[in-house]
Formats: sequence, C-alpha cells, structure tokens
Amino acid sequence: MCSLLLTAAPLWAQQATEASENGSLTVTVEGIDGPLRDNVLAFLELNRFAGQTAPDETRLRWLHNRAESQIREALQPFGYYRAVVESSLNAVPKGWEARYQIQPGPPLPIAALDMQILGEGQQDSAFQAFRAKLPLAPGQTLDQPKYEQMKQTLESLATERGYFDAHFTESAIQIDLEAYQAAIHLHYQTGPRYRFGDISFKQNILSSTLLNRYPRFKPGDPYDANELLKLQSDLNNSPYFSQIQINAPPDATTNTAPVNIELEPNKKHKYSAGLGYGTDTGARVKFRAEQRWLNWHGHHAEEELQWSTIKSLIGVKYKIPGADPISDEYSLTAGYSQQDYNEQDYQRFYIGGGWQSQEGKWLKNYSLNYQYEEFSVGDQPTSSSLLLIPGLNWTWIDADDRLYTRRGVLFGFELRGASTALLSDLNFVQGVLHLKSVYALNDVSRLIARGDVGATAIKEKFEELPTSLRFFTGGDASVRGYAYNTIGPTDSENVVIGGKNLLVASVEYEHQVRDGWSLAAFVDSGDAFDGANPN
Repeated sequence: MCSLLLTAAPLWAQQATEASENGSLTVTVEGIDGPLRDNVLAFLELNRFAGQTAPDETRLRWLHNRAESQIREALQPFGYYRAVVESSLNAVPKGWEARYQIQPGPPLPIAALDMQILGEGQQDSAFQAFRAKLPLAPGQTLDQPKYEQMKQTLESLATERGYFDAHFTESAIQIDLEAYQAAIHLHYQTGPRYRFGDISFKQNILSSTLLNRYPRFKPGDPYDANELLKLQSDLNNSPYFSQIQINAPPDATTNTAPVNIELEPNKKHKYSAGLGYGTDTGARVKFRAEQRWLNWHGHHAEEELQWSTIKSLIGVKYKIPGADPISDEYSLTAGYSQQDYNEQDYQRFYIGGGWQSQEGKWLKNYSLNYQYEEFSVGDQPTSSSLLLIPGLNWTWIDADDRLYTRRGVLFGFELRGASTALLSDLNFVQGVLHLKSVYALNDVSRLIARGDVGATAIKEKFEELPTSLRFFTGGDASVRGYAYNTIGPTDSENVVIGGKNLLVASVEYEHQVRDGWSLAAFVDSGDAFDGANPN
C-alpha cells in the first residue's frame, strides 16, 4: 500500500526568461482543456519559450525530458494521478516543435470527507449553512483548488463573524494510490465568538444622542463585520460627514471588539447652480443651497430656486432626523410657485410639514400642506382657493441599480384631498397610480414600460379646482411628441383647461451608443379627461 499525506498547498509555476538564436519554439498540448490545460502550461518550464526564440538544443532537450513529470504534477491537484503522456520534440523548418498528447486517466475519487467545525461556531447558522453546501463530497473527484477554497471560506467566515481565535487543528488530504482514493480531514476550531464592545464616536458637530441612534447593534451583541459595513454606509449616506473610519480591534482579554468611529465633518454649506433648456420649459435656471447641519440635533435645511420661461418656484425645507435617522425624517416646508403658460396660469403659496419613512423597498411619505392658490384657466374667470391638504405618497422600488437600471420595477400611489370641514374651500379626493418596468435585452439595449392612472372626485364644480391640482398631459415626461400640457379637455376657445382623470401609457426601446448617450424609439399614448373614457 502506498500512502501520501499532503497539506494541499497550491503549487505555482515559476516564471523565467531565456533566449538564444535557435529558431522559435512551438508547444502543443492535446487531450485536455480548461483549468487542466492552463495548469499544465503553467507548470511546463519549456512553455516559457513558446512563441519565442528556443534555447540551445542541449538545454531544450533537458527541459523536454522534464516535461512529462511536470505534466503529471500539474494534473494531480485536479485528481488525476494516472496520466499517460506521449511526448515528442522535433526540429521544424522555423525552429522546434514540442508536442504532448495527454490521457489524464481516471479521476481520483474522494472516499471520505471528515469535516468538523468545533467551538462556538458549531452552533452558528452561518457555519451550518457552509457545512450544508460544501464544494466537495464523498464520491466526487478530488479537487485541491476547491479544498483550498473551503479553507479560505472558513477563515473568511470566522473573521467576518468575530471568531478571532479560530484555527485549523487538522487540515490534510490523505491519498491512497494503491486503492486509488482520497480522504480529506478538515477540523476547524473557531474558539469563542467575540462581542461588540463599547461604541465611541470621535467628532465635534453632533450630539451623542443622535449618533448613538445610527448603529443597528449595541455593546454585547455578537460581532458581525456586516454590521460595521452597514454603519459606515448609513453614516456616509447622511449629510453630515465626508469621511468615516471605523475600527474594531479585538481584545483577547475580554473577548470583545470595541468600536471606534472617527468622523470628518462635511463642509457645512453646499451650493449648486445650473442652466439649461427644455422643450417643455424653454430656458431655465436652477439654484440650490443646503445647510448640512444647523445644530447638535442634526437639523438641516435646503433652499431651492427654479426659474423658466413658463414657471418658477422658490422653496425652503427644514429637516429633522426621526427616531431612526437612517430611515425616518420629519420636514417643515414653505414656498411659492407660479406658472404663466398657455392660459393655464396660477400663483401658489404653501406651508406644511411631512414625515418620510423607508421600510424595506417602500419609501413612504406623509404630508399636510396649507396652500393658497390664485388661478386662471382659459375662459374661466380668475379664482382663488384656500386648502388644507393631507396626503400620502408611497413608492416601492426593486431595481438592480438605481442609477442605470437594467432590471427593475417601480410601483407608486398618491392620495390627497381636502374638506370644507377642515379649513378648506373645497371637498375633493384625488388619487394617482404609477407603474414602471425596465428589462435589459442585452448589455446595451433595454425595454422601458410605464403607465400612470389618476382620478379626481370633487363635490363642487370642477372649475373651482386649482390649476395645480388638475390633470394635464403632453410633454417630455408624459406623452412625447406633444407640447407641454396640450392634451386634455378644452373650453369654447379650444384652450386646454385640464381634466379630472388621467391615463398615460408608454413603451420605449433604448439602445446605448456610448456612456451617457442612447438612442430611443417609443410609443406614447395618453389623455386627461372628465368622463369615464379617454379620447
């Protein structure tokens, strides 16, 4: 009986460069392909000269004589220990040709796999999941790269889960060439799982009360590196900091990992401005200012000014972190907007507040706005209204990439209304549904489908509903090919005055020609209307 005990350390072919004036060398390997062929070529010292000038004949033949043993050695990590190699080295008109015909023979099967996880990790669901899906099993062919992968995965899992004292008590492959089978012994002692220690923040702009609401773990919880990654991402997504450094060095005396977080504050003020032109709006200007923090409680504010040839807006928003600053935020808003376009004119003043909450894939917004609007549409007399409007806007998004989606679905709905019983001049309820789907056909093409459905119920005459709350369609964001807000019910002078209901559908094929540039073909259809059916 012949028995070998291997530690299964990866074997790597050394690289070197030699040359002589002896013609070029061609190396041909036949009978195998894929990783086996790649490893054989890496092990073959002769292959270093393939496609180059061959060494002198004495050196060449010496290397050729070593090739068969190198080929067999290269195949062994993949479980082939009975390879048959036929080799030849011949002079050809332009140099030399080395040819190797390989029959790898029968693969060496795994007869036994002794895989043990010891210590606290034995009860850890992550190690149990790994144990249930091992890349090797009895009856399979011995594959030493997969064996090394198993070891690396165990070590990575231990580091990620806080088993900082983990080590292998046994790791070996026993090969019986006489019985032509292998046995794997892999025992991994995880030791204790460390716990998170004290959490400390180093910064000087926010209160500890606010910052302590960011970690999703607390001292004493089992260590998990993913929790630190989430914390870093959450802090990075906040407006407050430009750099976040988190260290959690293990302390073997207490089996804990204290979490030290160093935060570099962002610039307190941020300004942005833009100029543009749109087919809907004409020339336009935009200015935005942001105060990233106003006090120790993390309150921050935004101001925005937009102007175009048809509409303008000025608004202020004051934001307050919620109980969970990662997902909850309160806001106070005030502003003025106006439109002077195609006899669909209005001036609107508003003040209000809201609450935004992120729950999984749902983004939920609740608002309460008090607005005064003076409006004039078509041949209807100038009117005004004072409305207290509660509303909600829920959006569900499932997308592979929010910036450039290749596969994704968006579903959203809005609901708003007012009542004369609650400080309002009108009684109305309005709802809107949104649906959008993106499906990539290949790396550069995708299909985009979208639809919008809206409906309004109003107790008073429709003419009393402010312009900003009526449905219009037409333009770049709805039915392309039509000018902005040119589709909908009209008055006696053929001026579009808006409708109670909305229906828009679109299908688009987009082909990317270069980064940031695409060509599109689309079919849009839609209408704003008053009756049961669109025109």
